[in-house]
Amino acid sequence: MAMTPVPVNGNPLVAQVRGAVSQVLRMGNQPALRRAFPAILILTVGVLAVGGWLILKEPARMVLFPGLAEADKARVMDALSAAGIDAAVDSLTGEVEVPSADYHAARMQLAAQGLPTSMPSADAVLTELPMGASRSVEGARLKQAQELDLARSITEIKAVSQARVHLALPEKSAFLRDTQPPRASVFLQLAPGRVLEASQVEAIVNLVSTSVPGMARGDVTVVDQMGRLLSRGSDDPAAVVSDRQLQHRLEVETLYRERIEALLTPIAGPGNLSVQVTVDMDFTQSQITEERVDPNGTALRSEQSEMTENSEPAARGIPGAVSNTPPNQADLAAAGEADPAAAGEAGAVTNRSSGTTKNYEVSRTVETTQPATARITRINAAILLRGIPQPPAEEGAEPPPLLPPALKADLEALTQTAIGFDSTRGDTITITAQPFMEEIVVETPTDLSWLPEATRQFALIALIAIVALGIIRPLLTRVSWHSENPVAAATVQAGGVAGVEVADGDSLDDVQARLEARRAKLTSAALGANVSREEKFAVLRQIVAEDPARIASVLQRMMKDDMNQTPES
Repeated sequence: MAMTPVPVNGNPLVAQVRGAVSQVLRMGNQPALRRAFPAILILTVGVLAVGGWLILKEPARMVLFPGLAEADKARVMDALSAAGIDAAVDSLTGEVEVPSADYHAARMQLAAQGLPTSMPSADAVLTELPMGASRSVEGARLKQAQELDLARSITEIKAVSQARVHLALPEKSAFLRDTQPPRASVFLQLAPGRVLEASQVEAIVNLVSTSVPGMARGDVTVVDQMGRLLSRGSDDPAAVVSDRQLQHRLEVETLYRERIEALLTPIAGPGNLSVQVTVDMDFTQSQITEERVDPNGTALRSEQSEMTENSEPAARGIPGAVSNTPPNQADLAAAGEADPAAAGEAGAVTNRSSGTTKNYEVSRTVETTQPATARITRINAAILLRGIPQPPAEEGAEPPPLLPPALKADLEALTQTAIGFDSTRGDTITITAQPFMEEIVVETPTDLSWLPEATRQFALIALIAIVALGIIRPLLTRVSWHSENPVAAATVQAGGVAGVEVADGDSLDDVQARLEARRAKLTSAALGANVSREEKFAVLRQIVAEDPARIASVLQRMMKDDMNQTPES
């Protein structure tokens, strides 16, 4: 509706305000703005809802120090609470979290108080080394940095929460006899309920020993927070051998069990089979040496012959001086001719001896046998199958067995093949079938930590829905009705008829006649002198939409009158 200027005799500021208000109202009465007003209102409400959501929503949080110790967490929480920073502990990870906006402020606040008190890094130790420090101070800092690096590496193991390494590095000496080997001690604080395996202890010992030049594995000592010496096994050769034997036995049992399960699972089905294998092994070390002599196998090695003869010559000559004269010159005889005089003069042989010595090499064999140290002496296999009770075929008869004999024989044959069954060794195989107990499902307590947050979000959504449905929707309905029915709106504003009363006994024609009369009154009220041009156009559009046939007949009559008034050519 048009606004008539009102003379203002007061303050010119009030006149400017009224003029601005009138301009806003005139702008709001435009049809295009009226049609776009619901969309503008919905967009405004959506922006306000998103803004309220962001304001009321809990801010995002960041982890302050990942992997912080429990003692440091308590100190950090106390320090942040005293500083007025909203810190919280995550219920799933147990890490200390702060809002993202307060992350850097919280770290600065904790650094001012020297928190956390966990071990620093080696870089920080070397960075704090003062300039011009003596050689001893520099060596001590370097050793400390090396200890910190080793400790940080050891804490990467999941079972270790904290670690400290102490290195004993002797001074270098020019004399070899005065040289001492380096040693190391490692103190471990294990996580609650965690235990280090032997392989992990060996890994820690190897890590420390190989990080320091000249350090032997036996010079590294590992102790936990309970005072147990974890590296004792590496110094005891007997314990090492016993552990290896036990590990080898477990590996053999696992291998046989997996073989049996691989063969029988397709028959029994997954979850219907339980196999246990026990292997008795002999780790006794023995050595057998045997020497064999073959009397028939001889060979001549050496031979020696010897012959001895003794003889006495016959007496000759005249006793006296003549017998002492020298003998005549000997006459040489041809070879092969015996001297008869000499033969007659030679005496008879009185003693003759001969001997022969022969050395033989006798064939012999020396054999050394060392049996295997891990010899299997016996294998015991127990197999339990899930048995399903079968009802008897006839009443009063015995129910069939849970495991048919034919199937049991097949399973036993497969098992014997899988483990290399040897009856002379005393191996045994036990196969039985019994009903399995049903698994008892233990209900874990439901985690309701999400309930307060969900309740808060639901309350916020409900508040937005109440505002949208209780306030905005009626406003939108009212604005749309005024924009679509300007005639009715103008009539209501002018105090027109609000509706048509229907009395008892009225027919449909009577009600329609009353509606036509009410429409005529509304049209006359809307097309009065005080109605603006836009409102008149809106009324005409509504009439065209409601009764297009009447408007068409009116236009036809108007065109017919114009055609009748046109002069003929």
